Amino acid sequence: MCVIYMFERESESLRIETRYVSTSKTYEIIWRRADGTTTQESFKGETSFRTRLDEIYTELEEQAWHTLGPPNLLADGWKI
Repeated sequence: MCVIYMFERESESLRIETRYVSTSKTYEIIWRRADGTTTQESFKGETSFRTRLDEIYTELEEQAWHTLGPPNLLADGWKI
């Protein structure tokens, strides 16, 4: 399962994907920037994952990022 959050700030865009990887039993947060760079964070526990996600939201709000609609849930991940 994957949840995608879209953000914008002036002419910039940012996509944050969150997912649970059952094989490794980890939670992941993946930042995808418009310039093609990505950053990935992994968490062993749900509490630390949710805490970090809350921190990210606060940081983005402080930096004047705005959400583009509601999060998108992809139950089977990306379909290519």
